[in-house]
Amino acid sequence: MKSLPKSSNFSSRSPYKEAFDIDYPQENVEGELYKYRCKYCRLLTTDINGRLENHAEGCEYRLQRTA
Repeated sequence: MKSLPKSSNFSSRSPYKEAFDIDYPQENVEGELYKYRCKYCRLLTTDINGRLENHAEGCEYRLQRTA
């Protein structure tokens, strides 16, 4: 049986390396136990879905990452 190569972090391998952007600062939505949003544009993490282009166009985090 052939084993898969060991990797400590799948997100560091292609095609995942450029696929997800989850390093943005997040804050808990008040009154919601499991809901989080971007600290800057305040969009829910479920709406952002790990994609930089899903942040608001004027989001400070998005602007910093694309500058």
